[in-house]
Amino acid sequence: MSTQDEILAVLLEQDGQPISGQSLADQLGLSRTAVWKAVESLRQQGYQIASLSKKGYLLEKVSHTLDAQQIKRDLDAPFESLHVALYDSVTSTNDLAKQFAIQSPGQAGLFIARKQTQGRGRSGRHFHSDIASGLYLSVVFQPQVTDLEEVPQYTLLAASAMVSALEAASGQKVRIKWVNDLFCRGRKIAGILTEATTDIESRSLSSIIIGIGLNLSGDFSQAEAATQSVAGTLFGQEMPNDFNPNQVIHDYLKQLAYYIRTLSDKTYLPHYEEHLLGVGRQVSYQQAGQEYTGIIQGITDQGHLLVQDPHGQIRPLFSQEVHFSSQQFADDLD
Repeated sequence: MSTQDEILAVLLEQDGQPISGQSLADQLGLSRTAVWKAVESLRQQGYQIASLSKKGYLLEKVSHTLDAQQIKRDLDAPFESLHVALYDSVTSTNDLAKQFAIQSPGQAGLFIARKQTQGRGRSGRHFHSDIASGLYLSVVFQPQVTDLEEVPQYTLLAASAMVSALEAASGQKVRIKWVNDLFCRGRKIAGILTEATTDIESRSLSSIIIGIGLNLSGDFSQAEAATQSVAGTLFGQEMPNDFNPNQVIHDYLKQLAYYIRTLSDKTYLPHYEEHLLGVGRQVSYQQAGQEYTGIIQGITDQGHLLVQDPHGQIRPLFSQEVHFSSQQFADDLD
């Protein structure tokens, strides 16, 4: 950790209280000059740090530039020792997370980029990752459970956690299109891809990777027609001046960590179902190459979608076997 990162971490921990330059120097084993230089560097990066007479330094306003210290402050297990890597552009944040899982087994990591050149969604489908203000992130961690059948649940709890973070940041109503898409004002603003690495000998989970692509602001005028028909952004074409992406990511990870720790209690499920898009409406879906219709009823305790078929029978649908077209949910303001 650099000197300025160490000082920023301490200022964030002060939670609105000043700390003297001498205290910073003593706590971090630095000279007063080194402290002053680091504070000046932070100011140049957009942090508003006041120098108060006889009180010391006070962090008044944080930078809205992506910053690891803001993101990982006071996180709980399994993210208490989170490795954070920031990029302007990558092929895929999920691919970086997979490499990290192999190189640093058991270590939790977060990979964030403003652009992906090879972003993908479920079943390897292309995910549009070139909007002016997008945010793409993947978190990797060692799961508490090792049963492969538990993997789909992580998509649901990630969706629920991100909905909470986005609604808090924007004041907008965000809905979940089962199983892995987030909608706002009738448009798809985010997609989630959950992957896993496994131990071949034991056939058990060794790491979970949850990738999320967020469309924050901009437009899709240069995208293909299929994307234009359904894609949208959280904020419209312009990003609000007071939006801090670090806070959104931090809030997401904080809630995600709680859901992971309480996975056996399925604490995410009521919130997920409360935000489920399309309950009570008829939808079409593809399963085993066949087209079906039904009315969405809700979800099971395992996160399977409950649909009433034309004969009145309630059927559970499994995410690995079913495809829902997002177009049928476009402009749905439910």
